Amino acid sequence: MKLFEFKATKHATAPASIGTPVGSSAMEGVIDQPGPVVVKSIGTEWTAKLSGLLNLKHPKAVAAGLVDGPEPIQIYTHAVRHPTEGFFLVDTGVSAQFVEHPAEVGVGKMLRKYGGISDMHPEPSTAEVIKAEGAPLAGVFMTHLHLDHVSGFPDIPKDTPVYTGYHEAEAGLFLNMFAQGTNNHLLEGRPPLQELQFNGDPDGKFAGVNDVFGDGTFFAILTPGHTEGHTSYVARTAEGPVLLTGDVCHTRWGWDNDVEPGSFLADRDGSRESLLALKALSERHPNMSVRLGHQP
Repeated sequence: MKLFEFKATKHATAPASIGTPVGSSAMEGVIDQPGPVVVKSIGTEWTAKLSGLLNLKHPKAVAAGLVDGPEPIQIYTHAVRHPTEGFFLVDTGVSAQFVEHPAEVGVGKMLRKYGGISDMHPEPSTAEVIKAEGAPLAGVFMTHLHLDHVSGFPDIPKDTPVYTGYHEAEAGLFLNMFAQGTNNHLLEGRPPLQELQFNGDPDGKFAGVNDVFGDGTFFAILTPGHTEGHTSYVARTAEGPVLLTGDVCHTRWGWDNDVEPGSFLADRDGSRESLLALKALSERHPNMSVRLGHQP
């Protein structure tokens, strides 16, 4: 089997029925205005190797004397409330069933053995997060389709729309030979993945920007590198813009020091470019709250 055959999933995809590609100037022209979206970030405890989370060969990491070892992190899901569009999740959190009965939900043998699933703590579980919102789940926006971001799918109703970045499902990666079967099982019986559309940024700041609800309140930014279709999100809230970086940056140290992830990425140059682009965005908008992939 060739590399390109190891897709993230063989699940069907389709162009998203929502969202309009726009330039970054359209987004940046409004995101500092108070908005109606509410974002609540919920994390559960996990650990991962620092060498995966952070490029320890980067000169700044070397100068800081950082060494590999287990790093405490969080697996996040973000509850997003829009006044007319409803309640959404960004990434899925962790399902208790996923941790307690991984084989029953289709997690492959290699991931059960080496994926660190037994170290996940679904407290609260995705089911509890959804119940606490007291509203139907209108959809799930994925930053990408890695194990620790799809681990809440057993608690997501089967008819819930799932949105990804362009080409996220189809992109080839060797590690997908271990993850593809699990993703296929978790997505089985669901509608096609809806791929948000991006036309490229005429302003040249990002790979692409999408006005998700068409009202300038919630934007998707194509941020490739960690995966080909990795997507970050910006919400306009009453307190100011909230940036959900996803795994463009896993750690607070990496964000503060402009150091990209370590071995947990598909393309290092692309990952670094996406990190610096988001960092520059936050610097142009000092009131922006930045919520990283796996640390506060």
